[in-house]
Amino acid sequence: MEGSHPEHYTIADFLKWHEDKELILNPKFQRGTVWLAPARSYLIDSILRGYPLPKLLLRTKIDRDAKRTIRDVVDGQQRLRTIIAFAEEGMVLGTKAGDFNKMRYVDLSDELKDQFLSYKLTCEQLINASDEDVLEVFIRINSYTVPVNDPELRNAQFDNDFSRAVKTSVTASRHLWELGVLSDRARVRMLDQSLMAEIYGLYVNGVTDSDEKSITRLYRAMNSRTARVPSTSAVQKTIDETVSILGSFKGERLVQRPQLLMILATIGYIRGDIGPGRLDITDRPPVSGVKLGRSGAQAGLSELNTALTVADPDELPDYEDFIEASRSSTQRIRSRQVRFQYFYDALTSG
Repeated sequence: MEGSHPEHYTIADFLKWHEDKELILNPKFQRGTVWLAPARSYLIDSILRGYPLPKLLLRTKIDRDAKRTIRDVVDGQQRLRTIIAFAEEGMVLGTKAGDFNKMRYVDLSDELKDQFLSYKLTCEQLINASDEDVLEVFIRINSYTVPVNDPELRNAQFDNDFSRAVKTSVTASRHLWELGVLSDRARVRMLDQSLMAEIYGLYVNGVTDSDEKSITRLYRAMNSRTARVPSTSAVQKTIDETVSILGSFKGERLVQRPQLLMILATIGYIRGDIGPGRLDITDRPPVSGVKLGRSGAQAGLSELNTALTVADPDELPDYEDFIEASRSSTQRIRSRQVRFQYFYDALTSG
């Protein structure tokens, strides 16, 4: 790495680079791409009022063939996406923008437009840095603020068929996230990739213990040239069926990450697509041709959803084991074994 070089560029410069495809907003080192609306409005308000912003970090590379400079955004993607959205996509400002509430770029006075476009962003540039250099810088700068978490670190470390399949399925599974499986904040921190990797892991290893470290081990194992990545279409089929069955439970505890993962695993197992892994399935075999989601299954799942909300397990003695398993370490096979049995019985009833 040739070192870092501080520079100042106007917003107009960044908009031109974006238009000319010389600004890369989604390199693998970045975190999630979603800022909540209040934060986006507050950022634009700060620019319009002339307040300083934290500096951006760019990796600057020369494209010899195209004879142009390419800039990867290492830190600051959220800010630049917001600026571009306001300038080009008609983003409407919210109450966090104070006097500019409900305004778009086109609604600004000529003076404010000039002020916005001429606002200078401070940038630190990493000249011709390698991926390893950028990863080290990425980890260091985030350790000073909000520490980088495991999903974000994996996003920076791994770029292979498995990681790309996970990202593809995250994007294709909008209907899954609409159930309320994860909060918006969790998705910004890339926990949707973490959950999706767990789902793919079910197709690789069946149901086992799982935590962030084991997910990272799965990424490493799938980094091998001989590793077989599960079919994205097969994974998506199970996700679609799970969403179809759970659609009436949107926002309920039953569709939050720990329960949803086991329901999906159970559906995949019943269909014969997901192996049992470490589960004891002696008296609960795969069921060919069973129609999941019938009234009996919905009723059983509804009772389990209710069980998740009771304060005292003694109130529902038939579900006491399920309630206790749901309150213990839900990533461990002992908890997953108990919940699998209840979900299996609910899904195959009727």
